[in-house]
Amino acid sequence: MSEQAGNGQSEHGGGEQRPNVILFMADQMRWDVLSCAGHPVCRTPVLDAMAARGVRFANFYSAAPICTPARYSVFNGRHVPVHEGSWNGLPTRDGEVFLPSIMQHYGYATAIAGKLHFDPVEESFGFDDFRTFRSEGPTPERGYEAYMKGKYGELKRDRIQEGTCPWPDDPHGRGVGLFADPPEDIDTSWITRQTLEALDLLEQSGKPWFLFASYHDPHSPFVEPEPYYSMYDRGSISLPDIPPEIGTLRRDARGSQEVNHLIDDPAMLCEITAIYYAATTHVDDDIGIVLAELERRGLTDNTIIMFMSDHGDMMGDHGRMYKQAMYEGAVHVPLIVQVPEFLLPGLTPGRVVEEITGHVDIVPTVLDLCGLPVPQGVQGKSLAPLCAGESAGWPDEAFSWMLGVRYTRQEAYMLGTKRMLRTPEYKLTDYGADFRTRWELFDMTKDPAERHNLADDPAYDSVLRALAARLDEWEAEEPLLVQIPGMATPSYSYVPADRRAALDAEYDAGLRRQAAWRWPEQ
Repeated sequence: MSEQAGNGQSEHGGGEQRPNVILFMADQMRWDVLSCAGHPVCRTPVLDAMAARGVRFANFYSAAPICTPARYSVFNGRHVPVHEGSWNGLPTRDGEVFLPSIMQHYGYATAIAGKLHFDPVEESFGFDDFRTFRSEGPTPERGYEAYMKGKYGELKRDRIQEGTCPWPDDPHGRGVGLFADPPEDIDTSWITRQTLEALDLLEQSGKPWFLFASYHDPHSPFVEPEPYYSMYDRGSISLPDIPPEIGTLRRDARGSQEVNHLIDDPAMLCEITAIYYAATTHVDDDIGIVLAELERRGLTDNTIIMFMSDHGDMMGDHGRMYKQAMYEGAVHVPLIVQVPEFLLPGLTPGRVVEEITGHVDIVPTVLDLCGLPVPQGVQGKSLAPLCAGESAGWPDEAFSWMLGVRYTRQEAYMLGTKRMLRTPEYKLTDYGADFRTRWELFDMTKDPAERHNLADDPAYDSVLRALAARLDEWEAEEPLLVQIPGMATPSYSYVPADRRAALDAEYDAGLRRQAAWRWPEQ
């Protein structure tokens, strides 16, 4: 099926007919917020229809419950301890190869519209056309922040209409409200326009193409324009049941001291949840705009269409908000794959795959379906067999890994690592020896809400030991660097001195928000 299998060929690709690929990504979207996954309130008709035409993966897991490390794994098919891009603002180790560069190498035109969140921020990472949400890439003047600065004179992305935020002095509540500017200027709408413009350029190239359409929503801050802002009745929102004992599990929550008051304020949590649903529906609607354009151009039948999220949001579960947790709300994310019939003849529309899968499986899936070799060093496996209903030999496990973090009101600092293993029956999380409770073991078949930690139960000692041994075995893996014949080995560890002056000038001019290129000398 791939070079991993020893023959360098794809079993499922379309031969000489290369399909196009569009990969939609949402930021911080939980798996269970889709109505096709059973959500009783939030409406996602476009993604529901996509799932009905394609395949929905019911147990798909993030490689890390934080943006940049997860996104690296999506695009290079390798786990965080291997690529070493372990935190927002950090690059991967030198030599890591990303999917857009591979597609570019094999003759694809490539483009991004929206959020990438890679570092160094000035790199193109294999995209021919670069129009990003943040001030990234070789053309920051084409980014959303530059657009807002040019129109309104400031970089601020989520301008809130005065009087619509009930908590203007709260560190979290002040990021909640009605978008102050015209609806077409919210980032979701801007990203959709850029996606359509990128599609024009890709089609003009005369090549097969790869397009990454990456939305920032429903990530905080929670700001939406009408009609989305008022779409969900606050009275219809059901808040999570947080047992008192769960409070002890807040020990390593992101910003735990600051957000505890938020979780304990039903009005604020209800408002945030309603806008989170609204942002999800907004993304769903805008994906529908892009899909309609694909259909209008006659491209649907030759395009692989994928939708996923980088990580989830706890939304009050376990007394937590946002990300950086190994509970389902943060690491369990949606994946929907729609494959042209000529690539997988006889595929059953509406299939729901229950096997455990994860971010590292995206690269081998795209390459396999495009008829391209999957190089050695990629740790994931192609999902094409699962799409076709072939599950024999599937490993049925997923891993997530991130640096452990504790926040105080004044500072943040790294502390060890968190490691998670999910199997069909169990989930084991290792918080490290320095945390109050090192292990959490849940029987996911009996306790999907993860309320009863079995780690100290003698009856589960052998289970814990076996899963812990598998975690150690996985973390010790040292696959070869991915090497593509004819491709130069990339370097990300520092920006040459002769580029820094230009980057500094762009930063000073307000075209770039970050100074992440200021790496030490080689």
